[in-house]
Amino acid sequence: MQVKLANKVVIKRNGHVVDWDSFRIQTAVFKAAIFGKYADKPLHANMIANNVTKVVEKVIAELPFEKIEIETIQNQVVKQLQDFEPAVAQDFLEYKTKRNIEQRH
Repeated sequence: MQVKLANKVVIKRNGHVVDWDSFRIQTAVFKAAIFGKYADKPLHANMIANNVTKVVEKVIAELPFEKIEIETIQNQVVKQLQDFEPAVAQDFLEYKTKRNIEQRH
């Protein structure tokens, strides 16, 4: 599932502007799920990633802005995970923190 919202772009942490790409959300949620609670259940991790991605896409599509900061997207992912699968929300935050540290070095 890869959806591009035609009128949305993402402002990354480094300031670069990139096209919207739902696959990046799905991949991050999936990796976070298998990083934590669903390490031995990749199909379930994929289902969570698909469901969360669909909801985040709808929310972002309704925003009146063309440029969306990555933190806005990440906050929306965490909110949806907390509603859908709270344990994975924590795994997602831990995974993103670990990735941010790795990217700085």
